[in-house]
Amino acid sequence: MKILKSLVRACSPVATVLLLSAMLFACAGGSKPSTFYMLRSMESPQESLYSADAKAVSVLLGPITMPAYLDRNQMVSVTGKNEVALDEFNRWAESLRDSFYRVLLEDLSLLLKTPDIYAYDNSGSKNLDYQVTIDVTRFDCAPEGDAVLTVFWDVRGKDDSRPKINRKSIFREPVSSTGTGFSDMVDAQNETLTAFSREIASAIAALKR
Repeated sequence: MKILKSLVRACSPVATVLLLSAMLFACAGGSKPSTFYMLRSMESPQESLYSADAKAVSVLLGPITMPAYLDRNQMVSVTGKNEVALDEFNRWAESLRDSFYRVLLEDLSLLLKTPDIYAYDNSGSKNLDYQVTIDVTRFDCAPEGDAVLTVFWDVRGKDDSRPKINRKSIFREPVSSTGTGFSDMVDAQNETLTAFSREIASAIAALKR
């Protein structure tokens, strides 16, 4: 700091501006670039839960809630019993809640063979066959190396005030050790979300039988 002050005093005003600009540019250029990640839907399910001639089901998905510590741009990992780490240089490309919504919508549409899967909004529910409400309480990676998704969820019929299905589900997926770090974590989290999509779709298909 003393050296910087000496340089500034020794320079003319124009030279001082140029010196400070060069230093700021060097600092900005030396910062680590961020890497962005996103969740992805299944490309094609291995099995179909509906026959080709079955009447297509319609589903209202949501609302979906999740803890504030998760719904942020920084990647979150659990580092201890009561500790989490936020990584400034590894981030979600979109809101985690929005990404969660998007993948579930796409997965359910594929699994149930219907385009009639809609996201919940505050304007009111649509008159659809079922509504799925979801409360995510955990969606992160544990210190022992597993991605964990914990959700409370229910399925209601359009004419029913009480849920037809009311469950708590926990999904775990080991994080592979390919050496790609956060990319491996996202892959494992994605697998837990895929498993959740299948559980919802199977429950709805069973109700339709």
